Amino acid sequence: MTRDNELQLTENGYKKIITFWGVGSVGKTTMALTFAQTFAKIADLKVGLLDFAVLTPSIHLFLDTEDQESTIEFVLKSWQDNFSYKDILEENAIKTEDIPNLLYWTGLTKHPELIEKLGPNQAKKIISDLSEIVDVLIIDVQSDTLIIPTDIALKMATDVIVVVDQNRNVIENTAKWLNNLSVRQVGINKFHLLINQYSNKAMYTKEKIEKNLGLPLLGTIPAIPKVKYDNLTVTLDSLLKYREVSDHVKKASFKLHKEIPLKKKGAKRFRLFSFSNKKDGD
Repeated sequence: MTRDNELQLTENGYKKIITFWGVGSVGKTTMALTFAQTFAKIADLKVGLLDFAVLTPSIHLFLDTEDQESTIEFVLKSWQDNFSYKDILEENAIKTEDIPNLLYWTGLTKHPELIEKLGPNQAKKIISDLSEIVDVLIIDVQSDTLIIPTDIALKMATDVIVVVDQNRNVIENTAKWLNNLSVRQVGINKFHLLINQYSNKAMYTKEKIEKNLGLPLLGTIPAIPKVKYDNLTVTLDSLLKYREVSDHVKKASFKLHKEIPLKKKGAKRFRLFSFSNKKDGD
């Protein structure tokens, strides 16, 4: 079992826990899903996506598994201290044919009282066991950092991606939560800023948002027409179908980690020199 930021490296030396966090309706879950799909498609890695937003989980909607017992519910119903759930979690992961190296663990809990069982020990154990199954574990969490799963996921992460948009209230509320994390001594040196639905025409530019929040800018995800975005919300289709979004997600992924083992034969590692040698355009 791993402890906070003490991850057992795989054979290729790559092991990450990336937590997606944001305040308000900023597309946080969509970004977590999009980054997970991107990592799994381009990298020679096993990638996992955990829905730890226990109060408002939604990953199951993208997978159409509302009628199935979720990972969190299954584990909590059978919880025993000092028991390894690694094999059970691996066996019960959800997979799709199009991206076989991407594993999903859902969080829909039809019995709300089970959430009370999800204490610090349980949260740490679930994340630790999952991090032993995959090379990259991406976690979608609730906005409220006082909720135990969110608190633990932020602390155990190797990287935290803070998702915002260009709405003033979102930026101000995000700043308040970040200050709260600093007071609680949750190190924000591993936090990165991602601006979703970005437009150069908005009043709050990326430079202003980066300065206000005091976080390094990982990238921006360009705004797509509202009709297209609303249609994606209804159909739950992937944002990666849009080239402009896909390119920016890939760029942010490589900026987050300079070396990623790619699936391309004959090149186990790839360094994105073209991005590292010029100023960040995002």
